[in-house]
Amino acid sequence: MLRRLRWLILTLGLVSLSACAAPAAPVATSIPVAATSVPPLSATAIPTSVPTLPAATIPPTALPTGTTSSGPTATSAAAAATGGQVPSSCSVIEKLVGTYIGGVGSTKSLGSPQHLSCEFANASASNIAIVNIGVGGTAAAFDTLRTTSAKGGRTVTPISGLGVSAFSVSKNGVPAGVSVLTAGGLVYVVESNLSIDQDQALIEQLMALP
Repeated sequence: MLRRLRWLILTLGLVSLSACAAPAAPVATSIPVAATSVPPLSATAIPTSVPTLPAATIPPTALPTGTTSSGPTATSAAAAATGGQVPSSCSVIEKLVGTYIGGVGSTKSLGSPQHLSCEFANASASNIAIVNIGVGGTAAAFDTLRTTSAKGGRTVTPISGLGVSAFSVSKNGVPAGVSVLTAGGLVYVVESNLSIDQDQALIEQLMALP
């Protein structure tokens, strides 16, 4: 009986030692996380300057002999007060206009009696002038013309010493024409791609025609 008890105790002791000798399974202390890479944002090019557009230019044309760019000439000073008369046709003023645009290559009549409206162009159509001369002009009607001419981004500038009232028209610094009202009620309008001084000088000579 005593031997059997010792054998049992010895057997239990060997089992306990075997259990203690077995290594413990490692315990995970962290959870692996898959590495995620974020692609870099692509750089967007932002322009730092705005390209400059070329300014519109008009080929320069020399002033005809006998005209001035500073105001009414001495020969047309008297006519500037009352104005002349409406020419009978475009052919009457064709030669005069031609001295400003480098000769007349084509003429087109746009008006009717009591109101002359002519379009003149040189041979290459690089210079064009439209001349309008009409009767029955009043201060109120001329003011309306001035107001209308100032629309569409155009600039109206008064001209002194020409008729009873006069103004020039330009847009973005580019000349567009001159309008004049005389004491006799005639209205002169020149629209061209010439300079303001040339338009004014042409009207002065038109007003001096017999």
